[in-house]
Amino acid sequence: MSFAVARMTKLKADNLVGIGNHDQRKTTNHSNEDIDVSRSHLNYDLVAGRTDNFKTDIEAYINENKASKRAVRKDAVLVNEWILTSDKNFFEQLDETDTRKYFETAKQYFADNYGDENIRYAVVHMDEKTPHMHMGIVPFDDDKKLSAKRIFNREALQRIQEELPQYLKENGFDVERGNKNKERKNLSVPEYKAMREDLKKIETEKQETQAKLADTQKKLDEIKPRSNKNFASKPTLLNKNKVTVDKNDLADLERRASFSDNYNELHARARREADSLGDKLTRKTWDYNDLERENARLRKLVNTLQNLVKQVDIFLQRKMGIHLPDKFLERAGLKEPSQDAPKSPQERSKNEPDEKQGPHL
Repeated sequence: MSFAVARMTKLKADNLVGIGNHDQRKTTNHSNEDIDVSRSHLNYDLVAGRTDNFKTDIEAYINENKASKRAVRKDAVLVNEWILTSDKNFFEQLDETDTRKYFETAKQYFADNYGDENIRYAVVHMDEKTPHMHMGIVPFDDDKKLSAKRIFNREALQRIQEELPQYLKENGFDVERGNKNKERKNLSVPEYKAMREDLKKIETEKQETQAKLADTQKKLDEIKPRSNKNFASKPTLLNKNKVTVDKNDLADLERRASFSDNYNELHARARREADSLGDKLTRKTWDYNDLERENARLRKLVNTLQNLVKQVDIFLQRKMGIHLPDKFLERAGLKEPSQDAPKSPQERSKNEPDEKQGPHL
């Protein structure tokens, strides 16, 4: 059984340019190594024509349709972006037409519940390992008031996790929701690597269990059943429903019956283990793909912040003839850490008085 994956992120004005470049593949250099640029032409937008430039077009849509005449707050959430997908095995069973229908069906669920026009983009990426859709929804309520906190509150998110898999199932897609009441955790790098190792371990255990199952089946097939004609038997004198058999034949029958019972028990146990490991593998694969996308997003954010630090450094050089202190560039990953011995507090206070007021990264 595959799972319907639906994850949401909040986007403010400052996020829209970078997200737009990524979703629309406006750059050729990608930090995400899973992107196969030779397949990017297969990507498509289910609401093509609504948004060309994520920032300017979405801001224009909000300003033209919002009920209030007051300006939108600079820190307001302008778009709730949903990432919709399933596991790789699920899509391997679908052809191109059914894959598109899967995403169209998911989009229709959100259109019915949150307004079709509020869906400003629905970009399907076919150039990565697992097909997925980035769908941006402007959080307008029925009164055209912008409020992501109210539209996609905790209750709404729980309802979506319940209803969306059921909606997809009713439309012909064999998916179910993930773990109910599962609390998502932002993993550290060691934890992320540990999850990847767990995934490999489960896959290995599954293969070993399947190998044992196949070996047991092979042993059973090697035991050829004897024909009843080969058993020396005759009806008893007092009861025609009973027969007597030779002692050797009886021992052979008992051995075969015992092996059959043991085989059935081992076979059932191995089948349960294989099914359980298959379920674990599916869930781990889902979490792994989820974290891969989150990791790509964070790498992109780091690149954005590094570019910002570069621009600050260039600005200071042009306007004031100074550069950011080396330690700030080191923290931003823009310069190799110095190998010099750390200075004493007296030396720092004497030689670096200006750094106290410098930026903190």
